[in-house]
Amino acid sequence: MARLEALVEDFGKARSEGLGDDELAQVAKAVAGGRVATLLIEASREIRGRIDAETGDIELDDGADSGVDDLLDDLGALALRMGGHVVVVPTDRMPTETGIAAIYRY
Repeated sequence: MARLEALVEDFGKARSEGLGDDELAQVAKAVAGGRVATLLIEASREIRGRIDAETGDIELDDGADSGVDDLLDDLGALALRMGGHVVVVPTDRMPTETGIAAIYRY
């Protein structure tokens, strides 16, 4: 729990310095660009959609297409491929309302 508390604090500091974000479209572009050092993902949140791994563009889905993945899972997998760390956070400990929080490398 101490590690998670430290990560939540790190996110707050990073966001205040312009090195963190919780806006889905911005985070997706940063993940695709390899800028994300740490990605916090809310454990029980699911956002249906797609990400273009090259550009970071996202397309949200209304849920009608059962073949559409969970965007948060896809962002986590892409962040790992790009050398970032991914931490799944319990809902009550998540520092944002969007289900995602990124700490940028630069």
